Amino acid sequence: MNRGFYAGRVAVVTGAGAGIGRELAMGLVRVGASVGLVDIDAEGLGATVEMVRGAGGEVVGVVADAADAERMDAVAGEVAGRLGGVDVLINNAGRLYYGGVTESEPADFDAVMRANFGAAVASTKAFLPFVLKSARGRIANLSSAYGLIGLGGAAPYTAAKFAVRGFTESLRSELREHPNVAVTCVYPGGVKTGIAWSALAAAGVDRHRAAARFDRHIARTHPGKAADVMLRGIERGKSRVLIGPDAILADTAARMAGGQYEKLIRLVVRG
Repeated sequence: MNRGFYAGRVAVVTGAGAGIGRELAMGLVRVGASVGLVDIDAEGLGATVEMVRGAGGEVVGVVADAADAERMDAVAGEVAGRLGGVDVLINNAGRLYYGGVTESEPADFDAVMRANFGAAVASTKAFLPFVLKSARGRIANLSSAYGLIGLGGAAPYTAAKFAVRGFTESLRSELREHPNVAVTCVYPGGVKTGIAWSALAAAGVDRHRAAARFDRHIARTHPGKAADVMLRGIERGKSRVLIGPDAILADTAARMAGGQYEKLIRLVVRG
């Protein structure tokens, strides 16, 4: 990675208390950025902040729900004020969910949409005025391989990640008149973090069994590798970043097979 792009810049990461968010924070510090870190989990965020400080990085950590628009407006002002602006925003905050349409109640859809789509919208709206002032600004939103294809068993999560994708693509189109800012949508496949065990779930779904299955069969990519790929893509201003072989498979299947992508995916996985 070219240290020069991030060196001296201010980058904000939401969902920085663990997993990919923590790896992003450490990766940014290694390439010379100052970081503003946001998470609803005070303990996890505190641990990440101490790791960043231990690595010699300049950091501001703020405990906040990234989906709370009013709170995020205040957070954006605080971070920009203390660090001297914001150049890069990475909306990583989100929650996994287990359960399909049949098992899930409307309230489940609302909760998952808020945790994923709502967080991306509130954070983007709060930090956008600061990023627009940057000579080379970047905004990255994390969708998912489930934002590329829709498979059964995770309807609320899939809907939320498709919404993040649509929001990001719309934002990219709107910001074409601001060539100083590039917008990236990130599509991670299964990443080996604690997300499987902190997931939401429909009533009646065996959360432990679902998490164990996710960890055993889906989570294949190391979070450090995911963060590295992501930071490279954001640096280059790429519109799309695919993380992991499963995300690449999902993207290829959707492009090649159109509405028949589920058949192609099952054929490849079984083959």
